[in-house]
Amino acid sequence: MKRLTCLLSFAVLTGRELWRTKGHGSNAIGTPLAGDGLAFVYAGYPNKKMFAIRLGATGDLTEGSDILWQYDKGTAYVPSSILYGPYVYLLTDRGILTCLDAATGKLIYEGGRVPVPATFTASPVAVDGKILLTSEDGDTFVVKAGPKHEVLATNSVDELVYASPAISDGLIFIRGEKHLFCFGVPRKG
Repeated sequence: MKRLTCLLSFAVLTGRELWRTKGHGSNAIGTPLAGDGLAFVYAGYPNKKMFAIRLGATGDLTEGSDILWQYDKGTAYVPSSILYGPYVYLLTDRGILTCLDAATGKLIYEGGRVPVPATFTASPVAVDGKILLTSEDGDTFVVKAGPKHEVLATNSVDELVYASPAISDGLIFIRGEKHLFCFGVPRKG
């Protein structure tokens, strides 16, 4: 039996359906993103697709102009993507980073790699002009945000990490398999 998939949006307060569009026959595990008047929805397995949909859209969007762009690779099965500044960053399960212009879907770069082979379950987080990518091996790769892929540093907690880092009040929290780590975010001088 073939399953019918679709992407749906609902009003938070009423539960009323706002819009729908034909799905992409794939698992949508990552968290949708919203910003700059757009919603970014995607799935990572087996089809790797991201859609940028205009906020405020209504009805059936399948053939409409409210889907501004679509990108057909670069998403992961579990880690969510991140919207930071004017860019959307897509991270694969193997740590390959793609950067797209959020407004247009224009490819800025793809194939950005971390220095060592790794598997990723944690979603990227951003702080102070940097994207933090934490691997299951407990390595956090600090990538400069912007149009050029540049790994600035690698830090390790020396234990397995599956959860996304959390950032609060100048602190980064990383939940390892056995410990909760807390690090201060360096301030620009």
